[in-house]
Amino acid sequence: MEIKLKFIKVRYLFIFILLLISCSGDSEKTEIDIFDGSYDSNIFSSDSFKNIGFKFSKEYNVKELKDAESAYYGFWAEDSFERLSYELRFYPSNEIAKSSGTFFAEEATGEDAIIKKADATWKEGIKDRSGVTFSGSPMPKYLDYVIFGNVIVLCPSEKSTAVTGAWDPIENCRNMLSKLIIENK
Repeated sequence: MEIKLKFIKVRYLFIFILLLISCSGDSEKTEIDIFDGSYDSNIFSSDSFKNIGFKFSKEYNVKELKDAESAYYGFWAEDSFERLSYELRFYPSNEIAKSSGTFFAEEATGEDAIIKKADATWKEGIKDRSGVTFSGSPMPKYLDYVIFGNVIVLCPSEKSTAVTGAWDPIENCRNMLSKLIIENK
């Protein structure tokens, strides 16, 4: 009985050491926080996004979107089979994006996003901002947004087991915007 107990203790100790070794390798990776404000002064264009493989599907009329220069609906992913839809809203600067665009971005994102045209302040592209649940009822497509440089990006959260990390809207935006920074250095 005592030998069996020692064998079990040694086995668990061995597993614990293996786990410790495998986890310690991850701590050496240092991730750059792209949302730390370092990129607030950057000015991006639609070409900046084209350079990372963003596929533009629609250009919206921004006449009613205060101070916006342009807005687009399109798709991006490192792997074309995992492509997610995004909305990009371009402003002259980060300050103008924050002061003029925040209200519109908040209205279009989150669990309580306005996805009915009759209720929306900016009606352009409203159909592209909603998805459908498995039961057939409408749901918001963008659960969060980020202001990155002069761009407001509506971040998708598509419920899919086929797409890695698709449930986390900020992570989806982080992946695309990290690629944008790498390609525009």
